[in-house]
Amino acid sequence: MLPDWQLSVTQLLVLQVAGWVIGLTVLMSFIEHQVHRRVMHRKGFFSSRIAALKTAFEQHAIVHHGHYLKTFHDEPVPAGTDRGIQLSMREGFLESLPFSLVIAVFSYTGAIIFPVIACVHHYIWNKIHMEMHKPEDRFFTRWSVYKFLARHHYLHHRYPNKNFNVVFPLADYVLGTNARANEADLAGMRAEGLL
Repeated sequence: MLPDWQLSVTQLLVLQVAGWVIGLTVLMSFIEHQVHRRVMHRKGFFSSRIAALKTAFEQHAIVHHGHYLKTFHDEPVPAGTDRGIQLSMREGFLESLPFSLVIAVFSYTGAIIFPVIACVHHYIWNKIHMEMHKPEDRFFTRWSVYKFLARHHYLHHRYPNKNFNVVFPLADYVLGTNARANEADLAGMRAEGLL
């Protein structure tokens, strides 16, 4: 029998996994922020030389933001025609592997968890980002957390140099890129049904 203050091996493992999940979710917020800000919104050294980065920039900054400049959402589109809105789960998994190699130096548990976090992030991004722009009245649209994220993203489309996070906006607050809504923004959010 263990003394009251000691944890079992199972409890320690659960705490370790929970700690890695929380920590890596925070890391994913910062990765999402930086990729969205530096790859999807800025044409830089690498994006002019690497075709995939050039395509990401063009699809997002030019096509996506061009389409949703005046309106935040429109009608649903046929499957396969939404590439500018969706993230690839396969690419997310592959892009997570270099991070996992670095994390493996510290913990194999963390290295295994990170690709899962990246894929879950991409899955959530795809569901909520699609709902924001191509609403289908999914079950989560009435949740306050979704409404908060939709308002946060609405402001990103009003101020493209702000609110880079879509899934977990911690990095926007920490890095000072969080936009505050003015009266015109609030009126637009009301018109879109986000308030």
